[in-house]
Amino acid sequence: MDGFRCNTGTRATLRIDGTSRPLPAEASLALFRGAQEALTNIARYAPGAVTVVTVTYQADRTVVIIEDRVRGQQTTILADAGGGHGLTAMRERAARVGGAAQAGPTADGWRVELEVPT
Repeated sequence: MDGFRCNTGTRATLRIDGTSRPLPAEASLALFRGAQEALTNIARYAPGAVTVVTVTYQADRTVVIIEDRVRGQQTTILADAGGGHGLTAMRERAARVGGAAQAGPTADGWRVELEVPT
């Protein structure tokens, strides 16, 4: 997160809920690449947004939520930006490991939710 904040000037925080544990390599990669795509989209399409990344370790799954809040600006519909290939790849990668990915606008920004079984 420090590198992302430094490189983009984005106000970003990381929150971890639950007890951290190793994940299978493919599941870990799906979460990492999905979060990377979401953060890249924030830097590209929502400069100045306040960003929160939450990692939640539950008994049967791990969930990563990346949410941005854009103050005083119209939200950008990222599904149409750049053809949406990054979001499609995110969903496909999560599905390959038995997980899921969702993305869409919120009242004041954009939210990406990734989950994989543990």
